[in-house]
Amino acid sequence: MSSSMLSFLSRKGAAAGVSKWISRRGCCLRSPISNLSVSGESLRSPSSSPSKISPWLMLPPAVDAGGGDVVHKFFSLSENRVLSLAGEKKFNFSVEDYKLVGSSHGWLAVLDRRNDLFLTNPLSRRRVNLPPLRKLDIPEPYWSGFVGCVSKVIISCSPDEEVCRAVMIFSPADALAFCCPGLTTTTTEWIPIGTRDYSCRGMNAPRRYKSFVYSAAQKLLLCLVDAGDHEFESWDLRDPHSPNLIPMKGSVDRQRYPADPNPILDEETIKDMCSQTYSLVVNEKSGQVFVVKRFVSDYVDSDGCFVNPHHCYISPEEGWDDSKPHKTIDFDVFKYDADSGSLRYMDRSLDGLALFIGRNHSFAIDADEFPELKADSIYYTDVTHTCYAIREEIDYGGHDIGIFSYKDRTFSSCYYPCDVKGIKQILPYPIWYTPSPL
Repeated sequence: MSSSMLSFLSRKGAAAGVSKWISRRGCCLRSPISNLSVSGESLRSPSSSPSKISPWLMLPPAVDAGGGDVVHKFFSLSENRVLSLAGEKKFNFSVEDYKLVGSSHGWLAVLDRRNDLFLTNPLSRRRVNLPPLRKLDIPEPYWSGFVGCVSKVIISCSPDEEVCRAVMIFSPADALAFCCPGLTTTTTEWIPIGTRDYSCRGMNAPRRYKSFVYSAAQKLLLCLVDAGDHEFESWDLRDPHSPNLIPMKGSVDRQRYPADPNPILDEETIKDMCSQTYSLVVNEKSGQVFVVKRFVSDYVDSDGCFVNPHHCYISPEEGWDDSKPHKTIDFDVFKYDADSGSLRYMDRSLDGLALFIGRNHSFAIDADEFPELKADSIYYTDVTHTCYAIREEIDYGGHDIGIFSYKDRTFSSCYYPCDVKGIKQILPYPIWYTPSPL
């Protein structure tokens, strides 16, 4: 393991984004939004659309009470308006009874209350059922409620292609499995891959897959695994009968990511008390891999101030005070060096890229190719499960959406207001959607 990855460093630059959460945070204003109804066919027509369309934010759909037809809603970053598309006919469940667990290459991955998993394309209105989950080794408690047994699904390309691979992270211990939706004659089941346990102080502990991304250029599935330290691994899934694990150099203590040696201690303490999530992101143009570390305060007050989670515990009988919402308060981004296996902290620059993370297949694009995008920024959506677990007891969830300027360490709104007082529950959670190849 390289010394740069083991050095226990802190930083001043990255912590600056947290300071405004200690006392109070400035409000973000929402732009006036107009609505436009469009057809999927018009979007697919080369004469009516450019070769590239910047990502859309998928909003909760509308359902016709009479016929049950779905109308998909998207917020277009380039048009600064909501687009409406006629969706699947006669959804056989309420939109409150499913959640989006993935978005890749114009397809959405949907999990319903019955734990049925399928892909749907809002533009073509096509649906592709994925193999049943019941044959996997998932304990019975994970089938109940609506947190669900699947946390995320990505696909390598359109399921119309035989080379398509669908990959998911599933319960109970963030395990990994794949299937081949493009093959109709063979390999129609989920195939678990990866080592499930590692040895920790003489005992077996689960290896948890924290994030994954498929690189089309490398034709590899790249994974970040929590096995005590954070480890990297990649998979060649082209032969479904013989998935091939390809080692990647490097691992890093999950609490000791490289950083600047100038911490602001109060802010670093706050970040240590936040929930931390990780996203692997690939820039397909350069092949560069990034690790995005996201800090989510489990509780903020009405002014957007960080609340110590220890102050939100009521009693053993009543548990935690769930009246306060969660909110993202900062990000760190690291560049992965494939030759050395080391991570380099990116200090207030993302090389001019815009990163899109959440439940979608994470990606990075050059902001200078899309004038409507902000360079060196992170576009993020909510990834928590709180709303699905205790939906009727709270009035938030799905709300943690915005744009983070990595250069200025500031937050701004993206369709939904980021002012805490404007928070409301959003179901299903919004997700990034790519209407055309990027």
